[in-house]
Amino acid sequence: MHNLKWSAAEKKLAHRVFEAALTAELAEIMADFKARAAAVAEPHEMWPLQGYLERKQCEIDRKYDYRYSQLLFVFGQLIREGRVQEAQLAGLAEEKLGYIRCLVSL
Repeated sequence: MHNLKWSAAEKKLAHRVFEAALTAELAEIMADFKARAAAVAEPHEMWPLQGYLERKQCEIDRKYDYRYSQLLFVFGQLIREGRVQEAQLAGLAEEKLGYIRCLVSL
């Protein structure tokens, strides 16, 4: 999978799908963070929010790797999570879609 070539059109499509999924997930995290912060009533209740944000940052950094050698794995995971639909990836070469389908089925 590391030797797959990406056409300009595939790169553009991958970037669009990747950014849309990342933006949506970050929006969910922000909304959750705001709700948690709004629920804070005592000073000692603030500190767990830092841990929450650190965990989420690690999750995002681990999951969203835009290296072309990793994108098929990223898309496989995002499809499994329901963050991306396979139809959004229409335009990728069938070989790449086959790898993604295989990863989704694991």
